[in-house]
Amino acid sequence: MKTRNRFRFAVVAVPILLAVAPARAHDPFEITTDAHVSGDRLNLHTTMSLLTAARLCFTGTGARKTIEVPELAALWPALDDCARGFYRVSSGGETLPVLDSHVDVTVENDLDIRISLRRPGRSPLVFDAVTLKRLAGRAMAGVVLTATGARTFLGQKVLRPDDAVFEVPITADGEAPGTPPLPGFRAYARLGVEHILTGYDHLLFILGLLVVCRRFRTVAGIVTCFTVAHSVTLALAALDVVTLGSRVVEPLIAATIVLVGVENLVRGDEPRGRWLLTFAFGLVHGLGFASALKEIGLGAAGTSIVGPLIAFNLGVEIGQLAVAIPLLALLWKLRARPAFARYGARGISLIVTAVGLVWLVRRLVG
Repeated sequence: MKTRNRFRFAVVAVPILLAVAPARAHDPFEITTDAHVSGDRLNLHTTMSLLTAARLCFTGTGARKTIEVPELAALWPALDDCARGFYRVSSGGETLPVLDSHVDVTVENDLDIRISLRRPGRSPLVFDAVTLKRLAGRAMAGVVLTATGARTFLGQKVLRPDDAVFEVPITADGEAPGTPPLPGFRAYARLGVEHILTGYDHLLFILGLLVVCRRFRTVAGIVTCFTVAHSVTLALAALDVVTLGSRVVEPLIAATIVLVGVENLVRGDEPRGRWLLTFAFGLVHGLGFASALKEIGLGAAGTSIVGPLIAFNLGVEIGQLAVAIPLLALLWKLRARPAFARYGARGISLIVTAVGLVWLVRRLVG
């Protein structure tokens, strides 16, 4: 096969393979639930997309593929019943009764569910996401469930249709036995590393930034600007100064990937002023990092967020360097080959653009 044909094959095949792979960092079917013991109640706050709500709450002859906002008024009773029955929660083997419920729609058109149950007082506290089992066979379906007492972190688990039960030991006060410590510096740093290494959209963005760089000074400037930018919005989002839902942030992240790939194609190697573009897009990616940080109970039980912010950000930087250093070494070595020097950066930029477009469309319609 001729060199040019090989590149054409790669440009077509790789985006398809990447696009169908599950993007673990930002799952379109992901549901989040925060369970918190407060006063005489256990409060559950669950958020899911209307697409997911349609597939969970309407089955059989009433099955729906999606829910449009104008239809909500007629569907509230069914959605309220679904919300009340999404979890079966028990304490010491006794099912906790639902005291009240409230279902609403956020500005990002996500379903916002708030359920109050009687305060748990016996161990174990068991959450059984019975309704989630209706999504059996969908690999991406899952719930990130985080449970906290009034003063302690109870635990966290990703529930799946085939593993939908989360059991945690509690005291008579609804707290964690022995008052175990909240996640420490090392745990938050490890989360930062894992979020980068499993965040395929962030990795693709980094590849798009670096593939056209030929000088070390350019690389250093780009990495510095990206670090500063995402640190700023990570802190602001964690402090709730800036709040944007995932339905807004995730398409924006995909759009940054598309725009970087297009700029590579239009402006070629060593585009001038790339540091400014990197800084602007880094602000967007910082909002994505913040959502991951909050999922493990940032600030739970009134603890300081300064240490976790520093630790998580350090982990993100370690993860970025672990990817960027070998990637740059490989790219600079490949440029010594005439075929890659001529077609490589352009071919990779086409791949970056194509995959970014697929993710953008999926996140907009999902």
